[in-house]
Amino acid sequence: MTTPKDANPDTNAQPAPAEPTHTFALPVDENNKATSIKLWSVKRPHMRAFHFAWSSFFLAFFGWFALAPLQKGIRDSPRTPWLNGDNFKAQNIISVAGTLLMRLAVGPFCDRFGPRLAQSILLGVFSLPVFLVGTSQSYAQWTTARFFIGFIGATFVVTQFWTSLMFSGNIVGTANATSAGWGNLGGGVTNALMPQIFKGIRRSIGFEPSGLVDSDGKEVKSDSQLDAENKAWRYSQIIPGGALIIIALSLFFLSDDLPEGNYADLHKAGTKEKTNPFVAMGRAARNWRVWILFLLYAGCFGVELLMNQNLATYFQEQFDVEAGLAGLLAGLFGLMNLFARSLGGIFSDVMAKKFGLRGRLWAFFSVQLIEGLLFVGFSRLRGNVGVAVPVLVLFSLFVQMAEGATFGIVPFVDPPATGAVSGIVGAGGNFGAVTGGFLIEKGAEGTARGFMILGFIVIGTAMLIPLLWWPQYGSMFLKPSVETKVIDDDSAEAEVEQTKA
Repeated sequence: MTTPKDANPDTNAQPAPAEPTHTFALPVDENNKATSIKLWSVKRPHMRAFHFAWSSFFLAFFGWFALAPLQKGIRDSPRTPWLNGDNFKAQNIISVAGTLLMRLAVGPFCDRFGPRLAQSILLGVFSLPVFLVGTSQSYAQWTTARFFIGFIGATFVVTQFWTSLMFSGNIVGTANATSAGWGNLGGGVTNALMPQIFKGIRRSIGFEPSGLVDSDGKEVKSDSQLDAENKAWRYSQIIPGGALIIIALSLFFLSDDLPEGNYADLHKAGTKEKTNPFVAMGRAARNWRVWILFLLYAGCFGVELLMNQNLATYFQEQFDVEAGLAGLLAGLFGLMNLFARSLGGIFSDVMAKKFGLRGRLWAFFSVQLIEGLLFVGFSRLRGNVGVAVPVLVLFSLFVQMAEGATFGIVPFVDPPATGAVSGIVGAGGNFGAVTGGFLIEKGAEGTARGFMILGFIVIGTAMLIPLLWWPQYGSMFLKPSVETKVIDDDSAEAEVEQTKA
């Protein structure tokens, strides 16, 4: 089969380069996507978008998981008797289910309206339930607020879509992984910071430790102390709610959708076609590779969400650690995002330069498999927190590297529908958290058993990666069915000329 270029008798002639219509601070490719990253720059459009992408996702975690490290105290308080037993488990699942639904919806919305508007709506509108959850007086009010707070988690899809628009194929794995990793860092910071905010507010209200303990060694609290704690967790939600509004307004007015400008302006100028979000979603949903990546992301980001929800309580129950220290130890899992997810993206990009997309698949397989093995190992640890913490840190490293490796592949699945693809794959993380949540039983041993089962499931998901195959790229074990010639030497996945193999 011949391509139009093959049919042209003057095949070696190259068209004269068009005069550039934009000037950028970073080197760009033919689509004006940056081919490098300068982390210390905040210049528009590329690096400004990059920094707003990760920082908005970071603060989304601050609102999304502000209650997670405080939940045990809220559950055990006589001032909130409606949050206990099965209700406690169900509300965690409900909160993540909200994210799953919104992630499916926001991808096509991004394809149509652009990332700025999508991110501003998610952060601004759904800051309201963050404020309102502090007014809950019943289980129905609490779970309704938590369901809509879960919508904030869809900011991840926007973050990945935004950086995919701004950065070229040679660096997109690193850009996606770093923006998502630094955003996910918000989960660790939230686990570490919210207990300190709670204690500070509680102290300002007038709480003083009684020094009295019962026969089980637990502190005995007076009515005034219980009232102070009940007010403190409620007031503490004002801080993340306010932060979400500030970042929503800032990114909308101070950043750009695309290197060339904003969707609305480009639509008016006729330089960008309007995408039908339903067509984009249908196109992505019919691609079988998308659903394999959906399951794979369930096995890494789904695990991270479960860890963010359960680790603080698990350290208290399994290792008898007090609440403040448990929050800090649980925060280590999320703090690894400072560099771990970026490592996954960098590993993916490095392997791609040597072996093309097949290298990205091998990178993904290796980190996902090791993640599962470490998860099983962590679930079997008992008593000695000094051993558990290093294993947790190593486990977290591979969880987040697997997340970075996932989105090193996503931009190449179906580029015209990247938003919808990102939405479906991103929703896989929440699917994993929701379904995995049913395996987490009450108590330390029930949680540990659930962790072990999930570890084996993650190992199983890694075995799906060899199934991913593209005719132009091949798979882990199969060569491409078409010959490819790389036009841009800087990228193994650059646009190619193809002929029958």
